[in-house]
Amino acid sequence: MNILIPHSWLGEYLSSKARAKDIQKYLSLSGPSVERLNTVKLASGKKDYVYDIEVSTNRVDMMSIEGIAREATTILNRAGYTARMIKKNWPALKQHPQRNLALPEIIYETEGVRRVMAVVLSDISQQNSPQYIQDRLQAVAINVHDAVVDISNYVTHELGHPCHVFDYDKIMQMGGKIIIKEAKPGKKFITLDEEVHHTVGGEIVFENSAGEIIDLPAVKGTLNTGIDQNTKNILFWIESLDAHKVRYASMAQAIRTTAAQLNEKNVDPYLAEKVLRYAVYLFEKIAKAKVASPVYDYFPDQKSGNKIIVNSQLIKDYLGIDLPKKEITAILRDLDCQVTLTKDKQADKDRQVDQFVILAPTYRADLEIPADIIEEIARIYGYHNLPSQLMAGQLPSEHPQQKFFQVESRIKNFLSHLAWQEIYSYSLVSDKEALMSGYSLASHLKLSNPLKEENVYLRRSILPSLISIMHNNPQNHDWQLFEIARTYQPQKNALPKQDSYLAMLSRRNFRQVKGDLELLLKQFFILEKKVVELVVEEIMTKNHSIYQQSAKLIIKKPQERLVLGHLHLFEDGLAGIEIKLNNLLKVVNFYPHYQKSNQYAQIIEQLTFTLKKPVAVGDFINTLIKSHKDIKDFTLVNVYQDNYTFAIIYQDNNKNLSTEDVEPIRQQVVSLAKKKFQAQLVGKI
Repeated sequence: MNILIPHSWLGEYLSSKARAKDIQKYLSLSGPSVERLNTVKLASGKKDYVYDIEVSTNRVDMMSIEGIAREATTILNRAGYTARMIKKNWPALKQHPQRNLALPEIIYETEGVRRVMAVVLSDISQQNSPQYIQDRLQAVAINVHDAVVDISNYVTHELGHPCHVFDYDKIMQMGGKIIIKEAKPGKKFITLDEEVHHTVGGEIVFENSAGEIIDLPAVKGTLNTGIDQNTKNILFWIESLDAHKVRYASMAQAIRTTAAQLNEKNVDPYLAEKVLRYAVYLFEKIAKAKVASPVYDYFPDQKSGNKIIVNSQLIKDYLGIDLPKKEITAILRDLDCQVTLTKDKQADKDRQVDQFVILAPTYRADLEIPADIIEEIARIYGYHNLPSQLMAGQLPSEHPQQKFFQVESRIKNFLSHLAWQEIYSYSLVSDKEALMSGYSLASHLKLSNPLKEENVYLRRSILPSLISIMHNNPQNHDWQLFEIARTYQPQKNALPKQDSYLAMLSRRNFRQVKGDLELLLKQFFILEKKVVELVVEEIMTKNHSIYQQSAKLIIKKPQERLVLGHLHLFEDGLAGIEIKLNNLLKVVNFYPHYQKSNQYAQIIEQLTFTLKKPVAVGDFINTLIKSHKDIKDFTLVNVYQDNYTFAIIYQDNNKNLSTEDVEPIRQQVVSLAKKKFQAQLVGKI
């Protein structure tokens, strides 16, 4: 996640003589990566540096001006610069003596609320924001609106906690209640950008007493409670919700706002009070607002920061150097951690080991285990300052490539590009799945000590596992699944034979699935027009309880036939393929054979034939493409009922063909199609 930080705005929290380029350099070296340092011309005519900073998703505390300043202070002080964090304090809120507006009644019907703060502000003056706010919002690519909206966006970017502004009078006119609950499916609401949405169920929403949704909290406001040019009184609101629920609502509704991206990463709820005080200060100063109610604060589960214990020996083991305990303590305290130094009671009595008991600040929820603390020490100390030593000996110049893994990698990448999804299923299957493979339970190897009673047999086919996954996810109608895995064929007085297979399963028709397989084989330069072809033979019907039809997939060469695998059609409309990879490895090529390009022009035309069952289209194509030396390609392009349209490419190796040259070839194609396949040409030639 990236954030834009203007240099002048950063200067309100960071006191240092370091230049913008120095800040960029040392932040990138020991903290967040400053990807670019841009010079921006503002609407006021002023110029400013803007840092484009990539912040890792677990460091939501750095998604603000204050957060970057806090990080820069610690890093710059160890890079030879004097840096100081400027602390800001805003006056405590005081209710105006002549204003007394009741807060809405807030009802909690979900446990996903961590904190809520709210206050009513009256007599709002609708006006433009001061130029400095407009300049800064423009510099960080936030649209400028009126002062009320701009202040909420401004405070969010400066302090890192989202906040929201409701039209107070609209809420009171709609019943004066805010019911915080999980939504039921199908409820309609309209967001501030006038987009219509419907709940999928499970999102945390705000409703009024009539059941209308009045906000999608932590994500985006709704139109029915949003402010407009007639707004006089506002309800300033800050919520901290369960991060998983925020993420769920945002993704389910496809609404990706700054508020959602921050709230889904566990923003510190203790930050809410600071945000409230700062925002109210700006509302009073800029929008002439008056505090018209007491401050509402719901904070049911007040937790302190994480407590982590790490001893000095572990730090030394990780870093490879023995840092003084004063240095370690100083680094951690610069990061706002509380540090207590004790002796490790579990250590050897003859050897005293220092133990650091660390209480992380509440905004550093990412600090959970000793490795997190050691990582912080390492980056602030400087990875570049850690000793490094090259390994002895010669580095290998070539990495040996095994053919199987090359083939496996190419299969996975290519099928993924064709929208097939790779899955990993268990090698142990249930009774039902074992029987689906066509073998009796007695002919399967059974595990004597299974982890689960339902999965006890080593599978002999991968397709039953894919079928179960497909049936367990009926909502995914367009799924195409594939897996490369081993099967286990029992052998007498020996370990099972473990062959690797590629299994493919789709709801599309078998022609499309076979077509994808042909495209895959072309990636290995296996199929060659008129020479090497993939054919379907020995079609069997109802030979198995779950297979509607089954056939062999054969690579056919002039003097060789290789059974590649099997094609299966199932009664519920699924088409599956199972390919034995050892057989595939016999015919794969990683590079094509060179063929001299033909310098003479092609003639391309389309012919449509009526084909009746049981004519196989593959046999039809393979026969007709070989019917004349000047037919270079014969491809199926369209199907309508029993009518099949083919594109034919004519090309001679020694001359340019004319229409007169092509006519007898066409007559020969039509005649052969009628004689051998009883295929009728649609139209006349």
